[in-house]
Amino acid sequence: SGDGQRCDSVRQSRHCTDQQQKFLDLDVCWTISNSGAVTLALHAERNTVFPELPRFGLRLFLPKEMARVSYFGMGPMESYCDKHHAASHDYFSSTIWQQHEDYIRPHENGSHYDCDYVQLDGAGIKLTAVGAKPFCFNASHYTQEELTEKAHNYELHPCDSTVLCLDYAQNGIG
Repeated sequence: SGDGQRCDSVRQSRHCTDQQQKFLDLDVCWTISNSGAVTLALHAERNTVFPELPRFGLRLFLPKEMARVSYFGMGPMESYCDKHHAASHDYFSSTIWQQHEDYIRPHENGSHYDCDYVQLDGAGIKLTAVGAKPFCFNASHYTQEELTEKAHNYELHPCDSTVLCLDYAQNGIG
């Protein structure tokens, strides 16, 4: 288009079983501006035959050097839709390592609820995510698979990326 922006829209179906039964229809539009800003417009329709999704969002694998995070949302400790009353809504900044809650039995942790924006940076690289509505995020040096596979915290191995999950919705932990 004349403003130097590009928009590709793709209709996709996602499958969750070996039988390839569709559980989600997505309309996705990525817009990349000349300044490098990336916008995602997404419309999703869930097949109601399936139960509610425990999480709906986007997972990004970023350079591991992006090791600082700042955000405006619930913190400074981890917070979820059903676990946020001890947190306050404010601006927070830390390292990715400080976001990790070191539970004896590893599981996903470090989420922040009700965020207006999050920014990761390091080594001259910066990524900022904002939403039309508040969202949740998690930034970690561990993948969800690593946290699920290991029985003890001393068995964890960081991946070669900073893993950023941007969630439109996530079930609580209780």
